[in-house]
Amino acid sequence: MYTSYFGFDEKPFNVTPDPRFFYTNPGYEEAYANLLYGVRERKGFLLLTGEVGTGKTTILQRLMEEVESTVRFVFFYNTNLSFEELLTFICQELGLPVKEGGRLEKIGALNEFLLNQLRNGSTTVLFIDEAQNLKEEVFENLRLLSNLETPREKLLQIVLAGQPELEAKLDRTDLRQLKQRIFSQSRLSSLSEQDVAAFIGYRLKAVGSRQNDLFLRDALREIALYSKGFPRLINIICDNALLIAYAASEKKVTADIIKEVARDMRLETGVRAIPRAQAATVQVSSNKTHELNGNHHAILERESPDSARPLTAAPELRDATVSPAKEAPSQPKSETEDLSQAFLDFLTSALTEAMGPMAPLVIRDQLTTLNNSSATLTKGSIERLVQSVSSEILDDVLRASFQKKISALVGTLNGHVRAANS
Repeated sequence: MYTSYFGFDEKPFNVTPDPRFFYTNPGYEEAYANLLYGVRERKGFLLLTGEVGTGKTTILQRLMEEVESTVRFVFFYNTNLSFEELLTFICQELGLPVKEGGRLEKIGALNEFLLNQLRNGSTTVLFIDEAQNLKEEVFENLRLLSNLETPREKLLQIVLAGQPELEAKLDRTDLRQLKQRIFSQSRLSSLSEQDVAAFIGYRLKAVGSRQNDLFLRDALREIALYSKGFPRLINIICDNALLIAYAASEKKVTADIIKEVARDMRLETGVRAIPRAQAATVQVSSNKTHELNGNHHAILERESPDSARPLTAAPELRDATVSPAKEAPSQPKSETEDLSQAFLDFLTSALTEAMGPMAPLVIRDQLTTLNNSSATLTKGSIERLVQSVSSEILDDVLRASFQKKISALVGTLNGHVRAANS
């Protein structure tokens, strides 16, 4: 829509993990080099962790694109499946004709395939994304699967990529045997304010932009504050900002435009800009975990590792974020409006748990599609809204959990709405 207006070859801020847009800083380069070394030297288990939106999947995609053609990759992301289903998926991806076979037959066929790969100077890598969702029995069987080896080399390289919860899971006593086999751990953290500006500039240059100041300095500072340095949020904010600038016939993205995007997305700054010293880092066999806490419309950092503050109540889905102390007087709401807003607050919270900080934006878009406002929800529109936002949750288990959590409230809310209207 806005590509020709700004002189781009294509959109610069898509959220897909396209390796062409892989921005490098020392920490990310070290993480990539660490994985590349582990794959080439057949080190067995490798670990890549980082918060939601820090670029883990992009690094994996870059590795698959840039590594030599002799390496075979299997990319697995449906981590709520059983080990049997995972094993079947691996065999299918490698073209092994054992669809109806049992576990021993599949492992035997896989072992023979891996040995042939070794004889031909090749190796096979299993990428498991969102690995924090794996069941304990899958972890244990992956450890056993790593026993496919010769006296000198590992036949199957396994890269576990996931959120910080994965590190905590691997610290459990019952998984200590697996943890001892992990050759190295790479951890990605959010970008510094300086890196946010460089990240944006890199992506603009990748699509042929010739403007050095398309995003003004104050706008870049606001993006760093609202995104907390998370690449995925940076992309979403910038994409929306360019769309607003285009609609307003503006040639520059200003701080006011970024603040408008932040209001629409229900984002808060919450903390100061991230100093350069906190850029992405790589550690070997580290047990430390960065704990981040999400509220209903933004990612906020804990005050300290021991902090145990409950999540704050979701604010209303309105266009502007206003501090309660500064809110202008408004007309009293009806009971139906209060109940509808309470439902939207709960829906936002539940959906954020299932899909992350994009949830408020998804709900807003679905409300627009259904031609509803937060004050006019009826029984039918509530059910349609729940169904439409559920379809945006790609993970089957998370979708089922979300639907179970929300179904009881739907019935309760509908009863109160009918009583309020009677």
